[in-house]
Amino acid sequence: MEPEMIGNPIELIREQLGHEYAELLVEITRTATLLGFGIFIVGGTVRDLILKRDLKDIDLSVTGDAILLVDEVSKSLDVDIVRYRKFRTATIKTGRIEIDVVSARSEVYPNSGALPEVKLGDIHDDLKRRDFTINAMAISINEPYHLVDSEDGRSDLNAGTVRVLHNRSFTDDPTRLFRMFRYASRFDFDIDENTYIAAKSAISKQCLATISKERLTNEVLLMLEEPHVDNAFRYFIEFDVLGLPVSGNEKISIEHTNLEFKWIALLSMYSEDCYEQFCSMFSLDRKNTNMIKDYIDLCSLIKTNDLLAVDRTNISATYFLLKQVPRPVMDAYVACHPNQLNVNMLMDYMMYTDQVKINLDPIGLINLGVDRHHISDVMDILMIGALTGKIASRSDEEKAVVQYVNEHKI
Repeated sequence: MEPEMIGNPIELIREQLGHEYAELLVEITRTATLLGFGIFIVGGTVRDLILKRDLKDIDLSVTGDAILLVDEVSKSLDVDIVRYRKFRTATIKTGRIEIDVVSARSEVYPNSGALPEVKLGDIHDDLKRRDFTINAMAISINEPYHLVDSEDGRSDLNAGTVRVLHNRSFTDDPTRLFRMFRYASRFDFDIDENTYIAAKSAISKQCLATISKERLTNEVLLMLEEPHVDNAFRYFIEFDVLGLPVSGNEKISIEHTNLEFKWIALLSMYSEDCYEQFCSMFSLDRKNTNMIKDYIDLCSLIKTNDLLAVDRTNISATYFLLKQVPRPVMDAYVACHPNQLNVNMLMDYMMYTDQVKINLDPIGLINLGVDRHHISDVMDILMIGALTGKIASRSDEEKAVVQYVNEHKI
């Protein structure tokens, strides 16, 4: 069978990314040729060029030493290069995207979840080590620009199918599970039946226990950045990745771009009894940790205190119940618990508080004679007065503050 011609990939990249990146590839190709190396565009770059999707990065594979290649390129170009000598790979960092340069190689995983042992090879070896067939294609940068497709990735790309190259793929590298979710969601592709079975089998054998908490967190973070993250979440639940009982909230529509909200949305798909266990599985930064903790506290608070129908006659009780809860956490709760009675009450409460603006700030209270240790108490009085309609202006606020100061002799 004759190799498929795909067109000059550098010109395809020029059309999408511009002259700067095309000329950088021309120089890399020129240097590789002088060194006697074959050079190919590979992996996700080929996939996205064929699908005519925006490129997130450029992946290159050379049949030779990638470190030697980038060292020579750096002599003629002023570029920032990060070298990974153990794996004979390098990353050329540019303003918009990165160019990953790898030595064509074969890989052997000594045990599940471990980093692979590598051995230099040819382009076919390099494609066989990849995760899915749709990422196992290469285009020669030198004429006649052949598409190298020994794993039949083009057929799977045309069919809209995500397929692993072999059944031990997820056992060798469990993070491929998350990439499968991301690709299936991003491209709206189906997961091949044998791939589905292999993934289920690997998960049932606790393959994820072989990777660190940090690697697991990083893979979920990448999943959260997907444009159709709600679909990725559903795969996450369908494959029972974490082995936790679910809540029935799997059909949440996630339209927010806020990362903290997305973590909460994923958390809320599991039973509230498992929230602490969920958090223990990940290595989260302080901001995410604090928001998730506030969310768990709100869930517990609502569970143990039925919110009353909110109106101006009883809103003070709800105010004291919820005043310490950050507004983004309440927004997240509403989004993650649609059509629940307590959610309707919470929305009414937020509507009332949104309509209230206290004119006096802490400095203004101090100027009126309030001791700094009493500022919080006085702000509560002003909020309750405004929420119940008893305080409607700055003048009303000042009168209430003066009355408080006189009554408490502060």
